[in-house]
Amino acid sequence: MRKEQQAPSIKFSLIISIIAGVLLPLFAALLVLCVMMQRTISSNIAESYQMMFDQNIREIDTAILQSNYVSSAMITYTENNGLLREYYQAGNAYERSVAAKKIRDMILNRNVINLASFGGEMILLMNDGLLISSEKAVETGLSLEGQAWLKKVREEKSNPYWDTAISALFDQLNPDNYVTYGRELTRYGQKVYGYALIALPKKLFFQSPDDIRYQKGRMFMFSSDERLLTGACEHYSEERLAEILQQWKANDQKNGNYDDCYVLGKRLSSCSNVVLYVGNRHAIFERSEQIFYYLWIFMAVITALSVAITWCISQYITKPILLLAGKIQQIEHIDTKKLVLEKNHFQETLELEHGMLRAKERIRILLEEVRHEAKMKEKARFDALKAQIKPHFLFNTLNAIHWKASINGDQEVAEVLSNLGVLLSETYKNDNELETIDNAIYILEAYVKIMEVRFGNKVEFFCVNSDELGEYLIPRFCLQPLVENSFIHGMSHTENGLIVLRGEQNGNDIELTLIDNGEGLHGKELDLSKESEDNKRGITGIGLSNIHKRIQTLYGPDYGLNIDTTVEIGFKISLRIPAMKREAKADESADSRR
Repeated sequence: MRKEQQAPSIKFSLIISIIAGVLLPLFAALLVLCVMMQRTISSNIAESYQMMFDQNIREIDTAILQSNYVSSAMITYTENNGLLREYYQAGNAYERSVAAKKIRDMILNRNVINLASFGGEMILLMNDGLLISSEKAVETGLSLEGQAWLKKVREEKSNPYWDTAISALFDQLNPDNYVTYGRELTRYGQKVYGYALIALPKKLFFQSPDDIRYQKGRMFMFSSDERLLTGACEHYSEERLAEILQQWKANDQKNGNYDDCYVLGKRLSSCSNVVLYVGNRHAIFERSEQIFYYLWIFMAVITALSVAITWCISQYITKPILLLAGKIQQIEHIDTKKLVLEKNHFQETLELEHGMLRAKERIRILLEEVRHEAKMKEKARFDALKAQIKPHFLFNTLNAIHWKASINGDQEVAEVLSNLGVLLSETYKNDNELETIDNAIYILEAYVKIMEVRFGNKVEFFCVNSDELGEYLIPRFCLQPLVENSFIHGMSHTENGLIVLRGEQNGNDIELTLIDNGEGLHGKELDLSKESEDNKRGITGIGLSNIHKRIQTLYGPDYGLNIDTTVEIGFKISLRIPAMKREAKADESADSRR
C-alpha cells in the first residue's frame, strides 16, 4: 500500500521564508537607514553652518545698529549739537582748539561706551577738512570737493553710505582691516556740521578664525548697489563673487548649492547691505558625498536581489492561502458538503479548511443568540429609561402650580395636578413597549397643558391627525420628547410661539411631522447618532438620539428621525415608523424589514 505523502509544515515554510525573504530585505533596510544617516549628516552640516552664519549676522546687525545710534546721537543730542555749533562759531584758533578738544572727549566717550565691545571706531570730518578722532585732531589736507565717496555721502544725506575708500582715513597702512561708511551730520535739513565716519573691523565677519568652517569659506558684504565692501580673496575674485550674488538673488535669495559653491546669504535688518558666506561645496560635504556614493551602489545590488527572492517566496507561500480564501468566499453561497478540500496544501491550511466548515455552523448559532440578546438589552434599556424622572421638570411643574394657585385659585391647580397624574401614571403603570397613537396623543396633550402653565399664552399647540391613525402602534414616549424639545429649546425667547404636530400615512409607513416657529438650528448640524445633554430634558429623560436608536433597533435603518436642515425659520423634524396595528408583532416586522 502506497504511503500517503505528508504535506509540508507551514511553520517550516515560514522559517525558510523569513531567512530568505525577511532577513535579506532587512539588510537592505539597514542600507537605506545608512543613506538616511548620510542625509542626516549633510543636514546637520548645513544646519551647523546656518547657525554659525545666523550668529554672525546677529553680531553684524548689532554692531551696525550701535554705530548708527552713535552717529545719530552726534546731531540729535542737544549737547553734541551744541559742541559742533561751538566749533564753527569759534572766533579764533584757540577757541576752535578748545571746541575740538571737547568733541574729542565726546567721541572717546561714545567709542568706549558703544563701539569698543566689537572694536568699532568713529571719527568726524569737519567742513574745513579737520579730522577729529578720540585721540587727536589733524588736518587731512584733502580736497573735500575732489572726493568721490564724499559726494555720495552728501547725496545720501543722513543715510549711511558704505565705501572702502573711507578706510584709509582710519588706517593708511592697513585700510583693508575695516569696513567703513559715512553719513552727513545735518539736523532737519539745516546746515551741514560735518560728516560722521564709522569703521567696523573685518574680524567681525570672522569671529573664530580657527574654526574649520571658516577655513572652507569666507563671509563677504555687499552694499545695496552691489559693491563688494569686504574685498575679495584668493579663492574668489570680485567678478566671481558678483556672479554668485546675482545667482542668489535670481533664486529668490535661497541658501544652498550654486555650481561648486555652498552659499548662505541674508539681507541685514540694520541696513540694506547683503552678507554672503561662500564656501567650497565639495570640501564642506566631502564626507557625506563619499558615504552616499558607496551606499547607493551597494543598496542597488541588494535591493535587486531582495525583490527577486521575495517575489518567489511570496508566490510559494500565498498560493494555498489564496485558494483557502476562495473557498471562504464560496462557503457563503453553497452547501458545505459540496466543497472539495485540496490535499496538496500545507498541513495547517488543511486544518483551517476543516475548521472553517465547523465555524460556519457555530457562527449561525451565535448570530441568532446575538439578535435575541440585542432585543432583550433594548427592552431592558427601555424599562430603565421609563423609570427615570428628571427632578428639575417636577420642580418647574410644582413652581408653576404654586404660581398659578396664588393668582387663579384651586381650580387650575387641580387641572394641572390631573395632567401631571396622567403623565406619572403612564410612566409607571404601562409596561408595554408599544402603544396606540391615540394613547400617545392623550399623554402628549396632558404634557402640553402643563407646559402651557409655564409659558402662558406665548405658545399655541395644534395636533392634526386623521382618525384612522389612532389604532396604529408607536413606541412609547416618542412624541413627548419631540414636543418638549420645541418648548425648551425653541420657545424660551419666542412671544407668539406655534407648535404643530401632523400625522399622515404614506403607503405602508406612518410619518409624524413636528414644526415650530421658534429658535432653529442656525445652520448647525445635529448628529442623531450621538447622545448629548441638551437632548435629555423632560420627565422621561429620553433624548432625540435615544428615540432615533430605539426606532432603528425595532424597525431597521429605514426608519427613525429626520431633521430638515433646509428650514430657515423654526425647526422641523419627522418621525417615520411602519404602519402596524395591535395584532401585528413588532419583532417579526423588524426582522422582515432589515
